[in-house]
Amino acid sequence: MGSVKRPQGTNQGTVAALGAVVALLLVPLVAFSQPTSRNERLRIAEQQYERANRLRADLDGTPETQRKEKDYLEIVARYRRVYDVAPFSARAADSLAAAAEMYHEMGKRFGEKYWQEAIKTYEFLRREYPHSRYRDDALFNVAQIQQVYLNDPKVAQATYEQFLKAYPTSRHAAKARERLKEIEVEQASAAKAAEKLPERAATAAAPGARVQVRNIRYWNAKNFTRVVLDLEGEVDYQKGRVANPDRIFFDLFNTEVSTVLSGKSFDVEDGLLDRIRVAENRSGVTRVVLEVTGAEDYSVFSLPNPFRLVVDIRGPARAELARKAEPEPAAPASEKAEPPKSTAGAALPQPPSVPQPTREGNHTLTRALGLKVGRIVIDPGHGGHDTGTIGPTGFMEKDLSLDVARRLGKLLVEQFGAEVVYTREDDTYVPLENRTALANEKQADLFLSIHANSSRKSSVRGIETFYLNVTNDPEALELASRENALAQTSVHELQDIVRKITRNEKLAESRELARGIQESLYKELRKRSREIKSRGVKQAPFVVLIGANMPSVLAEVAFLSNREDEQLLKSPQGRQAVAEALLAGMTDYMKSLNSASFARTDEKPEPPNPD
Repeated sequence: MGSVKRPQGTNQGTVAALGAVVALLLVPLVAFSQPTSRNERLRIAEQQYERANRLRADLDGTPETQRKEKDYLEIVARYRRVYDVAPFSARAADSLAAAAEMYHEMGKRFGEKYWQEAIKTYEFLRREYPHSRYRDDALFNVAQIQQVYLNDPKVAQATYEQFLKAYPTSRHAAKARERLKEIEVEQASAAKAAEKLPERAATAAAPGARVQVRNIRYWNAKNFTRVVLDLEGEVDYQKGRVANPDRIFFDLFNTEVSTVLSGKSFDVEDGLLDRIRVAENRSGVTRVVLEVTGAEDYSVFSLPNPFRLVVDIRGPARAELARKAEPEPAAPASEKAEPPKSTAGAALPQPPSVPQPTREGNHTLTRALGLKVGRIVIDPGHGGHDTGTIGPTGFMEKDLSLDVARRLGKLLVEQFGAEVVYTREDDTYVPLENRTALANEKQADLFLSIHANSSRKSSVRGIETFYLNVTNDPEALELASRENALAQTSVHELQDIVRKITRNEKLAESRELARGIQESLYKELRKRSREIKSRGVKQAPFVVLIGANMPSVLAEVAFLSNREDEQLLKSPQGRQAVAEALLAGMTDYMKSLNSASFARTDEKPEPPNPD
């Protein structure tokens, strides 16, 4: 079994825990320095086994956030003492199996070294007790750890084959064969992808400075999941998907895994994502595996400064609105038609109005299908530690945007019965990527992000509304840079994000919505100050809009850096005017869709009171 050794970089708490374990392990040496009867050893072993089981039950009942490494180590030490005291005991094999299970769980929590300990313990169990009831379980568990947690498919493949040869009738045999097929499919997929990327593979194998994979974050929901990989710099990668079970994987070339992530596996509750695994698949290549259930498709894009890889996973598309647009089926020809009724003295029924074309005269797919607006996500910009722009007298953009959002939400509910979802409802920080992810998960029909502008020149005033697109406008790019400053998304090449922006199917509708909002804001605020200017509808690559599956705009309602604009926005009347103007712009847009009445009729929650 080997003695417990202090790993490199172990902190003082772990050292103390290991010291306690060593002390426990030394007790049998002292106890048996004098001759002890077999029956006495059996009695001590049984006591240790029962004590370990009680401690394990207590630990299972402890909240996961309160479980400590030393607690696990103490239980493992007591199980191992059962073998040390009485290896001939019937409890010895039980204790070794239990110790291996504890190590297995510790691997998920504390890193790869404990998975290695689990493998060693399972192998020791098979070697010392080759006829125990745990013999096939132990070998199968070793193979699973190698495949799932250590990301070593070649070694796992050999172990599964060894298992099937030794235990062909085991209850795990069918599962082992499935695992072998998975490995073969995954290897074939990786080999096919590698053929297309020989230069990347060579670069990954080359020595030198490597980019560190620092962190993995995720936002998981029923029909939409976003995973963000944080890296220290730009990398090349390849992606793939294999079935049974469904997995999406990424090989990141010329990378290394941070010690925080090394060998880690993250179990995820609910939603499309079940588990995230990360490990160094081979020298210089980090493999990230996303185990999913019910995922329809996925897409990947990258963002710079800092570099991050963003993976969007989507569930089955919602067809509810499209179904509502379908006409009623015509009556069969065989049915006898009723004679027409007289319409004398009565108003003739009018045909339903049709959606208008866009201002360019285009009939988008949204308008051709007669789709309606039912759910709106309102995004109050900034929040928490991210104050946004601060006016000359200290009025913060985060407070302005939240107040206007609440007022607008209340108007939408009261006047239209709309279903309103907020990305934040109090002074908390929400990462930019999570805002769009929430809109996608909620299957929103519109997305509006509310902000206030800033300029180095305090005299600058005005209103501008943005939709997502690439641009060469230096002012628009500077503003996007400010608003994206706290973005937490990054990944592969700039071309990826450009393609995602330019392929946005909702671009035309977003532009149409932006125009309506811009005109209404200018018209309303112009009544309050003749100095306010319309700076027009513009396009820019705002992170908060990237990846949205619905028409989405960002409104800069005024320049908070201007003293007159700040005073206007500090007054409740001014903020109410902004909210009403936003409502008017959205209403004009919805009327152009023939969508003044909302598509969904389920009960709507009351928004927070803005006052």
